[in-house]
Amino acid sequence: MKKVELINFLNEYLKIDEYEDSSKNGLQVDSQKTEIKKIWYAVDATSYIFDKAIKEKVDMIICHHGLFWGFDPVVVWTHYDRLSKLIKNDIALYACHLPLDGHEEVGNNVVMLNKFVDFFAMKDCKISQIDVWYEIFFENHIDLRKIKEFCENVDIEYKYFDNADKIKSVVFCSGSGRNFIEWRYGDYNLLITWELNHETLVLAKENNLSVLLWWHYETEIFGVQALAEKLKEKFWVEIVFLDEKY
Repeated sequence: MKKVELINFLNEYLKIDEYEDSSKNGLQVDSQKTEIKKIWYAVDATSYIFDKAIKEKVDMIICHHGLFWGFDPVVVWTHYDRLSKLIKNDIALYACHLPLDGHEEVGNNVVMLNKFVDFFAMKDCKISQIDVWYEIFFENHIDLRKIKEFCENVDIEYKYFDNADKIKSVVFCSGSGRNFIEWRYGDYNLLITWELNHETLVLAKENNLSVLLWWHYETEIFGVQALAEKLKEKFWVEIVFLDEKY
């Protein structure tokens, strides 16, 4: 398909102009190609990902963590290595950070939430979005033991739980849940996020908030996978997902 059409669709579908983000979302590295036939999906824009993309002869990489953030880095060391591999091999790079966390269809948080809803076969629940995060309140409380079963099912580490035997409200925060705890900790029984620093874990425990750590990579692989399937269905482009965790 035409590269310009793909970029325009992604920008509009992911609503990248609606988010204030340190990431420079959108097309970060262009190519001379006008047609895109093969796309690689990854969480991170790294040299080892680019090496695989070169071997696969892909035309574009779509990632969650791109190369350009809230400053203009000089093109040296690892940054040079990464950019040179893309440019020399005529591979475009598209990055989408917070818009892919908060998207209502293919976002990291909504996919996590849907996994939770499916596991517990929830019917009577209220779901709403706050910034890029999603919250869920349900009529019937969930027993703490069932929460632990969910953790084992999706490979989550449960850090600690409060003294409550039942859970009735959950918030999903892909990436870091630090700011969320500081802003709204009193509204929920359970936070599912990737990692928290010591200070924030102390704050969560002090306010009887249970925390499940799903890890950074694991909570942010969902969005690129879901977006890949969306583009495959819509445009019939060839997709490759051979990501590599650190």
